[in-house]
Amino acid sequence: MYFQNRKYNALSANPEHTSTVISNIGYIGNSGPIIHYKFTVNGVTYKGGMHANGFAVGDSIGVVYQKDNPENNMTVFEYYDGPSYGSVAIFVLAAIILALYRWRKINRKYNDSCPELDGSGRCSIYRTDKEYIFVTVYNVTANLPIKFLPIGCSNGEFENTLMEIFHASLHGKYVELKNAELIKAMKQRSWRQLYQHSTGVLLKHDSRTLEILPTRKATDGKGLDWDYDRAISFELDTASWKNIITSTRKLLNNNEADR
Repeated sequence: MYFQNRKYNALSANPEHTSTVISNIGYIGNSGPIIHYKFTVNGVTYKGGMHANGFAVGDSIGVVYQKDNPENNMTVFEYYDGPSYGSVAIFVLAAIILALYRWRKINRKYNDSCPELDGSGRCSIYRTDKEYIFVTVYNVTANLPIKFLPIGCSNGEFENTLMEIFHASLHGKYVELKNAELIKAMKQRSWRQLYQHSTGVLLKHDSRTLEILPTRKATDGKGLDWDYDRAISFELDTASWKNIITSTRKLLNNNEADR
């Protein structure tokens, strides 16, 4: 569009008119016929062409050329129609829309305001040396489904998994599991080992607020206690989803030396 506009502006600033005849008609793929013409200025022959229907070789045609640069020329039809950006503009607009769609799909809600969350959902997340373990919490009881993500996962992947677990806690069917069955489903040898080699948080929300409640090592060394001093709360109508994800992962990264 930039070069086409420069060409047209230069031509319209110093135009000269002449007439010639169509010397040839060619075809490129399925783009339709292209008429070709030649004209002479001060003993030098110049060429031009355009897509057009309804012409035959030998038909007369008007040409407008730039007086100080006859290589810049076009038919009178193109000149008086002005620069045509229709197809280019459509292509550029389609490319922009596709790029925006892909960006939103990759980042989804990560950089946006918080999504609307119905009901009161809960999710427990444990961070081991190698992975995050997302556990569905029905009311106050941990259960299936359980999701796993590598430590190096993207924030978008982290958010998508969190939303899946929130949804499961609200709409899934609760089936009581024994502690031994649950720890096996979490791919851990024992609760004691998990507590010794992990950090954890509980995320819970209602329609207005979301709270992140981290854990800390129990004073007796046998488990985890809630660390209310480091708890964080967000108002969902004003909070940044990016900040929620970042804060959650930061709390899970704490106390790495203990693990």
